[in-house]
Amino acid sequence: MFAKNIYTGGCCLDINPELLNIEVSDFLDNDLLFNQPFSGVLSTQLGTSLNNFSNAFSIFDFKKDAINIIHDFKEDLLGFHREMNIIGNAVQCITKRVETQKLLISKLFKAREYIHRYYTHKITLKVLAEVSGISKFHFARVFKNCFKMTPLEMQEQLRMKKAEELILKDHISLTSIAYQLGYTDLALFSKRFKKYYKISSSLYIK
Repeated sequence: MFAKNIYTGGCCLDINPELLNIEVSDFLDNDLLFNQPFSGVLSTQLGTSLNNFSNAFSIFDFKKDAINIIHDFKEDLLGFHREMNIIGNAVQCITKRVETQKLLISKLFKAREYIHRYYTHKITLKVLAEVSGISKFHFARVFKNCFKMTPLEMQEQLRMKKAEELILKDHISLTSIAYQLGYTDLALFSKRFKKYYKISSSLYIK
């Protein structure tokens, strides 16, 4: 993916359309997928995979495991395609102009990427509106319409998934986990954890 007059470092993948197992015309007709930059290294599986690939794999590694690597990229690309269809349907209710839709999605992706990068910190709607370039008055509504959750819910989801990961590491205390994730005290973390997983954090450890 690229944007006119915007330099982007990375790699170019030429995947046989037959590997996608979908109507190629449907894929290529999705104007929202092409000719624009996306901020998605942390917030999309495709972005994470491409970033990991460009940073970790050598030509030798690719040749050695090319089939599995391409298969994973295919799944990530199709997943991104499905996500863009959902988001595209949402932004069509806001504006009918494709170029405006592209701009809006690009701005929303910046906000989502910011949440994924700084979810352990305090994040306000004001900051997200400034990051995205969308007015604070419209931001929360547009974000929820496109991602099916509020920015706060997305942040909480990321914190809880990380909490589950850390809890499985026996040497980390619940208090330490709470502070690592940005909660002011253990009681607040425990309350949020129980609300999310329907079980207390202390019982989850057992």
